[in-house]
Amino acid sequence: MFVLSALMFSCGPKKSDYDALRAQNDSLLRAKSEMREQIDEYFSAMNSIEQNIARIKEQQGILSIRASNIEGSNEQTRLEQDLETLNQLLIANKEELAQLKNQIKKSEFHSAELERIITRLTKQLEEETAKAAVLRKQIAERDAIISDLSVAIDTLVKNIDSKQARIEEQEETIHTAWYVFGTLKELRKHNIITSNGIFSQKKVLQNDFEQDYFVRIDARNTKSIPLYSSKVKILTSHPKSSYTLDKKDNNYTLVIINSQEFWSISKYLVVEVD
Repeated sequence: MFVLSALMFSCGPKKSDYDALRAQNDSLLRAKSEMREQIDEYFSAMNSIEQNIARIKEQQGILSIRASNIEGSNEQTRLEQDLETLNQLLIANKEELAQLKNQIKKSEFHSAELERIITRLTKQLEEETAKAAVLRKQIAERDAIISDLSVAIDTLVKNIDSKQARIEEQEETIHTAWYVFGTLKELRKHNIITSNGIFSQKKVLQNDFEQDYFVRIDARNTKSIPLYSSKVKILTSHPKSSYTLDKKDNNYTLVIINSQEFWSISKYLVVEVD
């Protein structure tokens, strides 16, 4: 019995071997757990990058549509802000992808499938970056064209306004007329009527008559001129058919029937009253 027990004890596993094997197993389990965590981190980062690339594609599609239909300074500001947001998103994705590549490079874990996914993501990000650059260029070119057009339109508007002002000024000049009525003494005092002697013919509107004594009117809108007198004499030349003298309450009013005809000979009306 003693011999048998000694034989069995000498043939069994040693405790030091068991402890070494257990330590090695624990080390492998920890390495496996760390590797799984690392792989999970890789795929989490790749999923994040893929989602961001999808967001970039969607954002660029929206911006392309808005850039072709932009109206107003507020929309322009929003577009510029969204372009900046897109640019920041591209930069963040590049940095995240670069960090992921660096981690994989330093890691002992290597996978052909992982490398293929990284290559695909890199290519997609490069394509979207190129598209964003093209979009920014198109928008910049469009903005330059709009700026040039705005300057041209402003210049055109100023020219039109200037011409319109000249036209209005010319129309006002063309349709401006003056009238005055007064006694013979008053008209002579202001050099509207002049004569060389008592029996000489009266002259109307010779040199140096007082322009400020006349009333300025728009010939298109003036249809009647009250003369406030029972005796009137029109001294300037106006076609007889273009006006009438209407009397009411013993006072005459000159009624213009045809403005264009009435002012065709003279833009000045001089009426002598008693």
